[in-house]
Formats: sequence, structure tokens, C-alpha cells
Amino acid sequence: MEIFDDESQPEIRYDENDLVFHYKRGSFRRHEQAIYRDLATGKNAPKKGLIKVLFSTKGNKIAFFTMVMCIVLFFVLGIINGGADKNSIAGMTAKLSAFSFDEKVYASVEFSNFEKIENVDSVPLKVQFDCLNAEGAVADKFETLFSFTLKSPKPVYAVFNDYDLVSVKCLLIYENESAVLECKISNR
Repeated sequence: MEIFDDESQPEIRYDENDLVFHYKRGSFRRHEQAIYRDLATGKNAPKKGLIKVLFSTKGNKIAFFTMVMCIVLFFVLGIINGGADKNSIAGMTAKLSAFSFDEKVYASVEFSNFEKIENVDSVPLKVQFDCLNAEGAVADKFETLFSFTLKSPKPVYAVFNDYDLVSVKCLLIYENESAVLECKISNR
């Protein structure tokens, strides 16, 4: 058996039965493009580790920071909006809460942030509670006129029989302004 150096050409010998081709191992690499040769030999191996991969290219950096900004925006908007159980009406903030206890559902609307309403002794509100079942249909209603006073701010309460109720929706109406609040019923 002959050993070839890099400069010599492989030798082809013909036998009676088959063709035998002899070559030097790895000699074909010199004919490849440099990018593929480096990839095959491990010179251009991909980076290992999460942080190295995230910051290895400009596109990865942009994708990472975009993802972080979306997550931050999601949490900031969640904190600012506060959810469907809070809303503003007549210059004050209303918050709806409801819980189930002893086969009854207790719902209340509490008011806060009265700084915006000055020079007013009372605020007449029409309050309508709707209890919704699992299908989203109104199972029970309660409607009242409520005069909210700044001197003694009191919440609006409503009590319902619990017939597999899931959530409570509340409509607040003040003159030509309205606000809708909705919350799930928690079990206690």
C-alpha cells in the first residue's frame, strides 16, 4: 500500500475483479469552500450557552430586547388598567368585588379617589348588578338608585342566591356617563 502526500494525485489500480481507489484521508477538504471547511473541522462551531447564543448576532439581540420590552409592556398595562373590575365614573374610581358564602353571593362596589369631584355634596348613581351563570346568561338581577356622598362614602351592596353563578357584572350610570365592571365570584 502506498501513502500519498498532499501534492500527489491518488493512484488508481485496476485489478481483475474490481476498481480500487486510494486517497489520503481529508485531502478533499482543500477543494471545499472555506466556510464549509471551517464548519466541518469545528473551527466555526456554534456558540454554546444561552447567554452567548442570545447575544451572538445582531438579530438575536434585537429579538431578545423586543421580547423583554413586550413582557414589560404587558405587566405595566396590567398594573395601569387594573382589570375589568375597576373603572372610573363621575371623577371617582369604582371597584367591584364578589364572593360566595353559605349559598349566597355577596357583591359590592367600593368607591375611591375623590380628588376629582369637588364642590359636590352627593352623586346620584343608578346601579345595576347582573349575576351570570356558566353559559354567560343573566341568572339574577338587582337594580337600585344610590346617592353617593363624599362626607360618608359607603359601598353599594347586593346579595343573591347562589344558583351556580360564575361572575357578576355591574353597570353604573351617572347622568350621561356610564361604566361597566365585571368580576369572577370567589368561593369562601
